[in-house]
Amino acid sequence: MKSVLSYPARGRWGNSSYRGNCSGYVILDLLKFYRPKTFLEVFAGGGTGYEVAKELGYTNSIHLDLHPRWGGWNALKDEVPVSTDFIFSHPPYFDMVVYSGQVWGEAHADDLSRSVSYQDYIRKLDLVNEKLMSSLRVDGRLALLIGDCRRHGKYYSIIKDIRYPGQLESHIIKVQHNVTSERKEYKGQFVPIVHEHLLIFRKE
Repeated sequence: MKSVLSYPARGRWGNSSYRGNCSGYVILDLLKFYRPKTFLEVFAGGGTGYEVAKELGYTNSIHLDLHPRWGGWNALKDEVPVSTDFIFSHPPYFDMVVYSGQVWGEAHADDLSRSVSYQDYIRKLDLVNEKLMSSLRVDGRLALLIGDCRRHGKYYSIIKDIRYPGQLESHIIKVQHNVTSERKEYKGQFVPIVHEHLLIFRKE
């Protein structure tokens, strides 16, 4: 792996129509690079991580999400059910995509994408990140894929505003492909967002 990742195609894994899902190549490369013995994915969404792990031969991987398909795991209230040496987390980017009540099922108060404000979202994401980090085994890693967003002309840098839950080992830039901003023409001095951040934290 290098400090910039670019995957023009999302790959064959998971539900390609599930809004906000990431390229399976991200998870594939992480698992092949770090080679963890155990793997936990949270915010499992469209099933990409599940299918990648299955293809790589993981029989003990666990995939959690508020979506009933993945057990209705509440990231704010439920405990992490296992201690693993690698976690991949791809949470909502504030309210960029609202999941419960729009992508699936009924609206849920503990859905991070339904946070009442950006500050509320950051507070909740900090709680989740700290919970995940605490559940890791020593020398385990938390890989957090997160993006920036704009609301009403204001730029929100989530990676700047969150508390880092552990030792930052790597900061990787992931180039976004096939996004709406690529198909629009903007007036003035507007810079569209075509990247995400992949932060790797190690538990010491």
